[in-house]
Amino acid sequence: MKCKYLARDNICTGKYSGYSCIKNHCSSFKEAQKCEYHETSGDYCKKYQRFGCVGKDSCRSLTDYLETVAEEG
Repeated sequence: MKCKYLARDNICTGKYSGYSCIKNHCSSFKEAQKCEYHETSGDYCKKYQRFGCVGKDSCRSLTDYLETVAEEG
């Protein structure tokens, strides 16, 4: 599975500034793993039926979810 925080130029765009993807060490990845709505077979949010789990603290409402996705993009 491709890391959603890895850009085409292999720079991590998540909460880590550097080259290559740190996957399991990425704080965003860890937050998604704790979320009860995260689909473990892929990066999918079961609560809002969309790809991209933003972590339980950022999805209280659809607006919160969408704002978090927009910030990451």
